[in-house]
Amino acid sequence: MKIGLVMPIYGQWVHGEEVWAVCEKAKEIGVDSLYFVDHIIITPQQAIGQQGGYMDIWTAMSYVAAVTNVQGWAPTLGQCAAVVPYRPPIQQAKIAATVDSLSGGRLLIGAGTGYLETEFQALGLNILERSDMADEYIKAMIELWTHPVASFHGKYVNFDEMTISVRPAQQPHPRILWVARGERAYRRIAQFCQGWGDSPGRGDSEALKGTEAAWSEVCRFWKEYGRTGEPYFALGPRPCHLTTRRSRSGEAVVVDAAPGTQPSTTLFPVTHVDDLVDQIRSFEAIGAHEFAVRPASYRWGEFDSLTMLLNQMDLLAEHVLPKFRRG
Repeated sequence: MKIGLVMPIYGQWVHGEEVWAVCEKAKEIGVDSLYFVDHIIITPQQAIGQQGGYMDIWTAMSYVAAVTNVQGWAPTLGQCAAVVPYRPPIQQAKIAATVDSLSGGRLLIGAGTGYLETEFQALGLNILERSDMADEYIKAMIELWTHPVASFHGKYVNFDEMTISVRPAQQPHPRILWVARGERAYRRIAQFCQGWGDSPGRGDSEALKGTEAAWSEVCRFWKEYGRTGEPYFALGPRPCHLTTRRSRSGEAVVVDAAPGTQPSTTLFPVTHVDDLVDQIRSFEAIGAHEFAVRPASYRWGEFDSLTMLLNQMDLLAEHVLPKFRRG
C-alpha cells in the first residue's frame, strides 16, 4: 500500500520556501507520492477553508519536480484531479509531456471533468459539454504523446500532421487515472486509462461500501473491454487534522478564512491516528493500491500554517506509515 501526501498548493501562505520544506519533510518520512489539487478561478467565498485559493496545478508540479530532483528523491507526482476541459488539449499535452520528461517519468495524471459551474462560466466553457470535451481532449492528448507526428479530427480538436516535439519519459504515455464514478467514467477507464481514482470521503462504512461497489464496476468493465492485469486504484485526498488524543476525535475545526471573509469550519475533521490507519486498511482490503492524505495546514495554537503541516507529517510518520507494507 502506497501512502501519498497532498501538497498545500491551496494556501496563500505557500511560497517556494514552504514547498521546499514540505518536500524535504516528505522525503525524510518516506511518503511515496505527492498529490496536487486543481482550480483555476474561484470566488472569495469558495476559497474559504482553502486558505485563500489555489496555485496553478501544472506549474506547481513542475516546480516540485525540480525540487525533488535536487533533493535526490523520486516520488510519484499525482493529481486529484486535473480538470481536463479547463485547458486547451494541445497545450495540456505538451505541458504534461514536459513535466513527465523533466521528472524522469514520475507523472500520474488524475483526470476529471470538473463540477464547479461558476468556474466553467468564468473560463467561457459550457459545463454541459464537459464530458464530451474531456473524452475528446484525452484522446487527442494520447495521439500527441504516442505519435511523433500526429493528426486528430473531432468536434473540439482538429490538427493534421503536427508535433508537440517533447516526448514523455513514460511510454507509451503517462499513466492516466479517471477520477469519477458512473458507467461513462468506467468505460473511459476500460478504453484508454490505466486506473481509477476516488475520494474516500470521511472513511466511514457507507463510504467504504460505495467505493467497493464502484471498484467492482471498474473491474467488470476492464474485463469486458479485454484489458489484462488490473487497473490501478488510488484514493484521495483524505483531509484530516491528525491527533493522538482520543477525546478530540470528531471535533469540528474553525480556522481563519480568506482575507475579508468570515471564519468557517474547514474540510479537515479531527481524526485520531489509529482511526486513519483503520480507514486506510479498510480500503486496502477492497483492493486499493494507494491512499493520499491531506493533513491540516492552518494556524493552530502555537503553530503557524507551515509548522502545523510539518507537525502533522511527523504524526503521520510516527503513527501511520509504519503500519503499512509499502511499494
